[in-house]
Amino acid sequence: MRRLAIAFLLVAGAHFASGVTLTILHTSDLHGRVHPHDALADRDLGEGLARVAAAVKAIRAEGNAVLLLDSGDTIQGAPEQTLALEGRAGDGSDPIVRAMNLVGYDAMAIGNHEFDFGKRRLEESRKAAKFAWLSANTLGPSGDPPFPPYVVREIAGLRVGILGLVTNQVGNWISPALLEKLRFTEPVAIARRWVPVLREQERCDLVVVITHQGFERDPATGKDSGGAGENRAYALATQVPGIDLLLTGHAHTIVNPQRLGGAWVSQPGRWGNTLTRYDLSLVKNGEAWKLADVRGRNLPMKRILPDPEIVASVAVEHGAAMRVLAEKVADLASPVSARRVRFEDSALLDWLHAVQLREGAAELSFCTLLPVQFTDWPAGPLTVRQIWQFYPYENSLVTLKATGREVRAALERSAECIADPTERLRSCDTLEGAEYTIDPRRQRGQRVVSLSRGGRAIADTDTFTVALNSYRAGGGGGYGMWKRAERLRETGRLRDLLIADARAKKRLELQASGNWRTVAAP
Repeated sequence: MRRLAIAFLLVAGAHFASGVTLTILHTSDLHGRVHPHDALADRDLGEGLARVAAAVKAIRAEGNAVLLLDSGDTIQGAPEQTLALEGRAGDGSDPIVRAMNLVGYDAMAIGNHEFDFGKRRLEESRKAAKFAWLSANTLGPSGDPPFPPYVVREIAGLRVGILGLVTNQVGNWISPALLEKLRFTEPVAIARRWVPVLREQERCDLVVVITHQGFERDPATGKDSGGAGENRAYALATQVPGIDLLLTGHAHTIVNPQRLGGAWVSQPGRWGNTLTRYDLSLVKNGEAWKLADVRGRNLPMKRILPDPEIVASVAVEHGAAMRVLAEKVADLASPVSARRVRFEDSALLDWLHAVQLREGAAELSFCTLLPVQFTDWPAGPLTVRQIWQFYPYENSLVTLKATGREVRAALERSAECIADPTERLRSCDTLEGAEYTIDPRRQRGQRVVSLSRGGRAIADTDTFTVALNSYRAGGGGGYGMWKRAERLRETGRLRDLLIADARAKKRLELQASGNWRTVAAP
């Protein structure tokens, strides 16, 4: 099987007849996945950096010059990462940076999740990296970029300029305390500033942009995909001249290499399930190099056997994660399901609500189901793994002071999810601490047909303390009303609060309060 997979890679990279051939390889959204056995899923998903490493090694053996790049969201995600960065596994060093050093990465664009453990932890990981961490549109308190905006690599007689960008929504998603007054600016304007620098001042033969953002429009049809506030890849490709390759990420989707505007664009999925490969043919045009031909494709990693050296490099952290995740924290009195969470009150979410209300000292609580897929919990032992699967992100608990108008606006936003099942579940919040009814058949903005607390209708001018996660408190997911609310306090990480609550109770009897309903739910 390995011979077949490597043979496929070799055929994909057939040499061009003349000129210089440069191979550019690209990953994104690795999220700490190095080991082939996914600790959280407790199985091999056919993904991970160890597989990418084996593919990269085979491609380098072909003899062409190779650049290996990444578009960010690297150091957060896998339990191995969290435990290692907190000093609970290994020697406290960053396991995925260690592995990426071994694989031989050349540069990485910083992603939004790089900040989940705070800027100081980010800097520790960055200092350990033997490859550049880039972000041209991140600015420090004084307006100076805290990260290099670009790097120039000289390879095979070529000067290759690599510019890094990140979605400008980072400041709305990450707690201000973690960002230490960093600001994130609009990427298209920044790219228009720096691409000419690479072309004219740095005299680059190729300009590659690695960006942690997806496409706000379908690259093939131009149809609006939504999310223009956080994704600007389409605009970058069509509005910024001088880009040869635009290598994207963030959206966790696979976009095959294709021409868009003046650039070649692509995206390699997530967790190392895909490696994007470009073979670029350049010929001399006087004193300058001219890009004569481009061949690009996305290579699936599922059939690639993992590189044993990379697997061994994270074995200690992986073993520690497996032990922690297997720990029993409580007994569950009865089965719990989230299959109807979009349309009716949920015992699972009401547990999270109860923890948020208590720990946040709040009157109201908003939360949602975060995992894309949730496996029902049977009665019996409840493990750390199950709670981690339920709450996979590093969000902390925030308490806000909000008005009745803002509470109603948040419920209207949530009602959009009920009316449109194509919306992601993690954008569909529920409320605890009040009673309400939603009619998804009504027009947008008029779907909350009742909202009361203790038998009294909530007025727009009423004020409440509201508990919710730090991502939502910054306006994430289309909840801009919370960003305008007064922030009172920030407590611990929600996953840790849930684990502590389960340990303290020892036996969980989860029941839905029945405080809300939908009219004519399917």
